[in-house]
Amino acid sequence: MPTDRRYDKDGIEFARAVTFFDAIFAFAVTLLITTVDDFSPAAWSSPSALWAANGSSLTAFAISFVVVVSFWRASHRSVSGLAALNNRVILLNCVVMFGVVLIPFATEAMGKLDLPLPVAVYAVVISGTSIMHRVMESQAERAGLGRIASTPETRRWDWIQAAALPLVFLGSIPVAYLVTPHAAELSWLLLIVFRPLAARLAARHYPGRPGDAVAGPTDGRSTGQ
Repeated sequence: MPTDRRYDKDGIEFARAVTFFDAIFAFAVTLLITTVDDFSPAAWSSPSALWAANGSSLTAFAISFVVVVSFWRASHRSVSGLAALNNRVILLNCVVMFGVVLIPFATEAMGKLDLPLPVAVYAVVISGTSIMHRVMESQAERAGLGRIASTPETRRWDWIQAAALPLVFLGSIPVAYLVTPHAAELSWLLLIVFRPLAARLAARHYPGRPGDAVAGPTDGRSTGQ
């Protein structure tokens, strides 16, 4: 399959690709609520019973809602910073979408089973999706599809920022097995510290980088996932 054909931003093919990706995000975020599905009379007999039956699923839903919406924001900002798409970038974006549609599956397992494996699967899905998003961005930058030219140094620091999310999520896997699954989920809050720190370090090395450069799912310049 050729990888060098360009689809300019003002063309129909660019719009069709963006619409397809947005639809997948919308579908995935809608599916998340179906993971909360205990409607038995006992579960709905009182607020405490409702929380006992669905609390863990609702927590997993809330986490994944934030994750999927943040991935969408990152994707939106990345694509809006491009002057064109090519076949390679579209293919890599489809790989990202594969990870996105797996999130409801991993969410349901994590919400219903207090076991390490669901947390581990969830962490792998989120980490893999994040990494593939950065790979897609990198390919777009190398192909010169961005409106702002990138340099090896900015790409290197973009990778450093992007590494924060997979490091935290993959690092939670041994916590799930050695401590508890709940402790592993709490460890994801470390992103509140690591991501702004990575963003500040990157800003010191290339201050004043234009805000409409290609952005990533873990970038501190413009993205909040």
